[in-house]
Amino acid sequence: MKSGENTGVLNISFILAFMLLMIGCERVGYDAPEEQAVYFEYHYVNHAWGLRDNGWLIDGDGAIRRFEFPEDYNTGMHGDFLNLEQLEHNLGQADSVLGEVGSKKLEKQIQMIQGASLGELSKVHPRGADMGSGAYTCFKYDPNENAYQIIVLELWGDNQRYNSSSEAEKLAEWLKELVD
Repeated sequence: MKSGENTGVLNISFILAFMLLMIGCERVGYDAPEEQAVYFEYHYVNHAWGLRDNGWLIDGDGAIRRFEFPEDYNTGMHGDFLNLEQLEHNLGQADSVLGEVGSKKLEKQIQMIQGASLGELSKVHPRGADMGSGAYTCFKYDPNENAYQIIVLELWGDNQRYNSSSEAEKLAEWLKELVD
């Protein structure tokens, strides 16, 4: 084999190896189970000057479902899990539909859940008092737990925290724009 041919083979091998590496580094979207009841949630609670407890959920059909003063509502922190029955219970607390997300847009947003799940929460940043607490979250199924992991996208109110993932930031901004 001539030295020029050897260099060409090495170049092709290098290019192929680089392409495989890039494919391996690419973030894969979220492959949601069909029965997932809820994908996104906004929940606000304030105990100052009387109780406020309300929010909304986005279901698998893209319906934005509102709830207020839910009974036995299932909540958790970043990384905690809720099972399907708990998510369905929460969805059952909704009393009206605020709007709808189109199927293509919803699928695009669902695909970002995987990337959002890789982010870490920032340190707590105190912002005030009597502002309550609002949380933008999404849910990712974990087959090892047979449950849905709570992924906090952003917390705001008396204290603020952010998810470090760029997908989480995009999802939080999108959710803020949905319902004013």
